[in-house]
Amino acid sequence: MDMQAAIKELQETAIVMAGIQARQAEVLKDHSQWLAEHDKSMADHRKRMEHIETTLAEATDRLNGLIVIVDDLVRHRGKQS
Repeated sequence: MDMQAAIKELQETAIVMAGIQARQAEVLKDHSQWLAEHDKSMADHRKRMEHIETTLAEATDRLNGLIVIVDDLVRHRGKQS
């Protein structure tokens, strides 16, 4: 291989490498944006789950209270009969 051919091959390799590097930079940028959106979605999901858990705990407390009241009513009526 003569010097001119080697220089041409190196130039072509440099062009290909620059293209690969540019494409990888674009992919990395896209991935960074996706990751940021994913992190925001996960934070929103955690907030919603906390709200659901709080609501369920409140509903459970209310139901337990109603169960006690109804149980007392049923027992009281049973004694009247």
